[in-house]
Amino acid sequence: MSDAAGSEQVQRWWRRWPHANLGVVTGAVSGLVVLDIDPRNGGDGSLAVLEGTHGPLPHSVESFTGGGGQHLYFRHPGVAVPCHPIAPGLDVKGDGGLVVCPPSTHVSGRDYGWEPGCAPNEAPLAELPRSVRAMARGHALPPGRAEAAPHQVPVRTMGERAEFAALWDHVGIGLRPGDHTYLCPFHPDHHPSLHIDSVGCRFYCFGCGRGGGSGRLRRLVDGPRRPEPAPGRAGGGSPGPAPAAGPTLPGTTEVRVVGDSAHQDALLDLTGGRRHYGGVRMETVARLAPEPGNTADPAAIAVTIDGRTVGYLSHPDAVAHRSAVTAAIERSGEATCPALIVGGWERERGDVGLFGVRLRLGGPSAEDEPRHARPPRR
Repeated sequence: MSDAAGSEQVQRWWRRWPHANLGVVTGAVSGLVVLDIDPRNGGDGSLAVLEGTHGPLPHSVESFTGGGGQHLYFRHPGVAVPCHPIAPGLDVKGDGGLVVCPPSTHVSGRDYGWEPGCAPNEAPLAELPRSVRAMARGHALPPGRAEAAPHQVPVRTMGERAEFAALWDHVGIGLRPGDHTYLCPFHPDHHPSLHIDSVGCRFYCFGCGRGGGSGRLRRLVDGPRRPEPAPGRAGGGSPGPAPAAGPTLPGTTEVRVVGDSAHQDALLDLTGGRRHYGGVRMETVARLAPEPGNTADPAAIAVTIDGRTVGYLSHPDAVAHRSAVTAAIERSGEATCPALIVGGWERERGDVGLFGVRLRLGGPSAEDEPRHARPPRR
């Protein structure tokens, strides 16, 4: 571009302002699009909604900001990508945009930096996900849903809230219900600068910049600890449910369980806890039980794992598979099928994901090839 600064001009600027911060122009001129995540304005909740709908974002170049947020760098697709806020705390920086990059210093005094293993010379620059591109070009969440996005952060279980409160109690802070501000125990704090959400199990200190969820708090309180992986269990963690003998309803079609968001305590217990970044991927066997006395839906079929209800088949799936379930119960005394528990990740800055359950039912078809989850960012 004719008005772009050349290397000589940049050198003159640098000699004149040697302590200036660094900025990257986004868009076609640099070949970059950046997703700016600001957790203080609900960005972590918006990101959880985005990834819960479209799958985890791909591993790419990533930095943390001096304000406690994240910048995720992607390859420009070659067509216009406008700068656009797509959800609370979630902005796309495309053509005509600019982001501050490491090793700049934030107004707070904290430095920008590259996430470990995600610097430009350490990580590939991933393609911009179609979902992000579409939202930036005008298909963002409608205003009503966008305003509600921070409240859609996956609900923490009672056990997780109790652990979160116990960790704060260990450093002398008795949590009050809801969002409150406290004196931070991790730096000399004379004016309350620590914000804690006791329901969402998240915290952020505007004084020292520390923040996150239970995992980050645990590391601050107890120091780093490596959980021992359970033998023979994919995904690590503590032992999960012992699979029953061979399923009586083997199949290849993926069927998603509904209502699993109401059974997060059971899924947390079954899996032995959340996993850092990638989440859980645990194979097991589920039992299907018709509920003809269910007043909300007489065709309802409950899904249980190791004796714990984890959700239901959707009404269309219950109708489609009811005869096979009934036949399996008459033939074998129970209807069971292969099941996979997924999700339940915990990342930095309080980003957590719901557990979910997928079943394998029915016969194979051209449309029923196994579908694999997209890899986590890191």
